Amino acid sequence: MDRQACRDAGINYEEGVARFVGNAEMYERFLGEFVNDGTFAELETAMKAGNVKDAFAAAHTLKGLTGNLSLDALYKKLVVLTDSLRGEGDLALAKTLYPGVEREYRAVLAFLSSQK
Repeated sequence: MDRQACRDAGINYEEGVARFVGNAEMYERFLGEFVNDGTFAELETAMKAGNVKDAFAAAHTLKGLTGNLSLDALYKKLVVLTDSLRGEGDLALAKTLYPGVEREYRAVLAFLSSQK
């Protein structure tokens, strides 16, 4: 996988490989599996329904997953979204943040899909 292309896509490849104990093949396999993860669909459904509790759960799960995979650009946006939904949540703020998360998610997905 091209390291510069990863950086351009907001992915910290070197950090990700380090999280996988230096096993680049395993890291790339997990990156490839990210495109099949259904957590973003859960977030999308909860946001459309205005369900703060479910949106928080999905955003929090996705934040953890993107953090572990070193999808840094998406992770940073999810940190802010997750914080806006914590507790009682600020749905109005979350709705303003969500489009940026969605754009970044779709960009990461497009990049990872192009790497197959």
